[in-house]
Amino acid sequence: MARKLLGTTASLVSRTRVYLTDGAVEIDEIEGYLGTRRRVLFDEVLLVTLDRRRRVSSLVLWLALALLSSAPGVTLALVRTGSPAGLVTALVLGVPFTIGFVLHLALGVDYVTVFGKRSLAQMAFSLRKARAREVFLLLCERVQEAQARERRRAAGSAPSVPEGSTGTA
Repeated sequence: MARKLLGTTASLVSRTRVYLTDGAVEIDEIEGYLGTRRRVLFDEVLLVTLDRRRRVSSLVLWLALALLSSAPGVTLALVRTGSPAGLVTALVLGVPFTIGFVLHLALGVDYVTVFGKRSLAQMAFSLRKARAREVFLLLCERVQEAQARERRRAAGSAPSVPEGSTGTA
């Protein structure tokens, strides 16, 4: 099976892309010009989570941009007390950033995280909430199938214990 892109996460210095393969989730992490690839095997998955968070840094950035961009208009309104031009300027410049602040506060960012024994894979979904739920359900299904196969294989190879015996020496 070819790799299928599930989701991405990005920060100032790194980009992470998470792919679905036959028996694992592959994580390609690029930091600057260096790249690493890790895997979380489905039969080693401990937990798959879906949660919504608000990034404090994004909220602070949106609010600061809204205040800084509307400051010239407010200054103009204070200097010219009878002119509405300053308030109009403040609204025109500040409203887009205020909308960004309110949208991030209301919607947040959905994260799907796969925890393995040695590593984890995390994907962020800012606007595509249905896609986050779809990826979460797909991963839960694949993990359950792989772990059920592993349990059946382990049960088939386990030594049988005679009836009435406790199996202890």
